[in-house]
Amino acid sequence: MAILDNAYYQPGDQQNWQGRIDGTEQVFLRWHQVVDAIDLSNEQSLAGAFVLLGFCCEEGVRRNQGRIGAKEGPAAFRKVLAGLPVHFSDTTRLIDAGDVICSNEKLEEAQDCLHAAVSKIISMGGFPVLLGGGHEITYPHYLGLQTATKQSVGIINIDAHLDIRPLVAGKGNSGTGFYQIAQHTEQENLTFHYLAIGIQEISNTKALFDYADAKGVEIIQAKHIYTERLGEIIDQIIDFGKKVDQVYLTIDLDAFAAAYAPGVSALAFNGIVPDHDFQLIFETIIQLPNLCSIDIAELNPRYDIDNRTTKLGADLLFKLLQK
Repeated sequence: MAILDNAYYQPGDQQNWQGRIDGTEQVFLRWHQVVDAIDLSNEQSLAGAFVLLGFCCEEGVRRNQGRIGAKEGPAAFRKVLAGLPVHFSDTTRLIDAGDVICSNEKLEEAQDCLHAAVSKIISMGGFPVLLGGGHEITYPHYLGLQTATKQSVGIINIDAHLDIRPLVAGKGNSGTGFYQIAQHTEQENLTFHYLAIGIQEISNTKALFDYADAKGVEIIQAKHIYTERLGEIIDQIIDFGKKVDQVYLTIDLDAFAAAYAPGVSALAFNGIVPDHDFQLIFETIIQLPNLCSIDIAELNPRYDIDNRTTKLGADLLFKLLQK
């Protein structure tokens, strides 16, 4: 089992949460006033808590020849999240468990640490909310869930890319996560449950579609979201959730059109527009009764404009906490 290595793990810090104060009564509160910073190394109950954990990593993006800067994503998210108003119940706990940090190109070691951190959060009763970081977050996030629950895990990926490419020279990157999960499920005699939403033909080779088809991947292309198929898509999501014990949602912000998400590692000029149709899809996912974990990947603050991408991701997390 992976170990929570302090060489890669940095506990939560209350100083990372600053913002305006309008009052101290519940109706005036903002996230920075209610979040509690913790150290995952300490045994504790996280029952009923949404547990934020950053993955300060861009090594997978670098290996995948993407734009560098994703490791700054967790800090950018915290700055925006800090100022959000509290609309969730006063019984809802919001926890910051700190960051897993990748340095010196040691991606695999950082992934092992993230695997252990997710497993600990689940084992202590928390709901992991991971802040990326590159999409190399997916494989260790999945392993952490599998280790802790010993149950079937279905993954819903909102993304322009299938991220199912083979390893390069035996090493993973930001585009290999689902290939690694598929290999793991095969080795462990598990079923590979993968629903990809927002996929674009221009962003994936035919070979990737063929491999996904061979593995039984369910694909909803971005071009189908804005048609009469919306009702079918919602039904498909609900049916997917019923096939597994646990659902894990991963969101790659490059799934969205560049006007809404310019700050990503791989820009998609004609991606998903986060309008009413998409919001119905997202609401359907977060209302799944067995949703157990979420991450948001590929935020690249260096290329963001007016914090558009960060605010888009923050809005999705804001909705999650209302569920």
